[in-house]
Amino acid sequence: MQRQIAGTFLLLLLLVSCTPHFDPKTVHSDQEKLYTLLMRTNSHIDPAEARTISHEAIHYSRELASRYHVSTPPLVHNFLTNVGIKNRGLCYQWSDDLYLHLQKFHFKTISLQPVGAHVGSYWLEHNALVALPRHTKNLASGILLDPWRASGKLYFAPILKDPKYQWKIRTDRCDIYQSGK
Repeated sequence: MQRQIAGTFLLLLLLVSCTPHFDPKTVHSDQEKLYTLLMRTNSHIDPAEARTISHEAIHYSRELASRYHVSTPPLVHNFLTNVGIKNRGLCYQWSDDLYLHLQKFHFKTISLQPVGAHVGSYWLEHNALVALPRHTKNLASGILLDPWRASGKLYFAPILKDPKYQWKIRTDRCDIYQSGK
C-alpha cells in the first residue's frame, strides 16, 4: 500500500514538473496561419480585426497558462483543479477568460461564440470559442479557438475540420457573458 502511495506521489510530482513549452519561433507562424484562416471565412472580415484576434488569442492563451500555473497536460491540470490543488484551468474557464479578453476589442466584422461538445457529460464535456463572420451563427464558416487543448498553445482550425469534437453553440454560455457573470 505504501509503495502505491509513493508511486502515485512520484508520478504526480513528475507530471507537475512537466511545464508546457512555447516555442517563440512558432508564434509568428501561428499568427499568420490563424489570420489566413480568419480571412478565408468571409470577404467582409476586416483584416485589422483578423490580425488583432490572431495576435491576442495566441498571446493571451499563453498568458492564461501562466496565470493558471499550468505545468501538466490538460487532463491532469483538470484533476488538480477539481481536487483544489490548482485554482483555475478547466476548459470553460479558458474559453470564458479568452472570450472576455477578446470582447474588449469590440470587433465589428467578427463575432465570438462559445461552443461546446458533449455538453452535460461530466467526463467528456469540452468548451471553446468559435470566431465567425458577424451576423451569422453558421458554424460551418467558423474558426475554432481552443486554448485548453494544448495547455495554452492555442489550437485553432476550421470548426468542421476538428477531428476530436462535434461542436454546438452554447447559448447558455452566451447568456452568462451578456449578464456579466
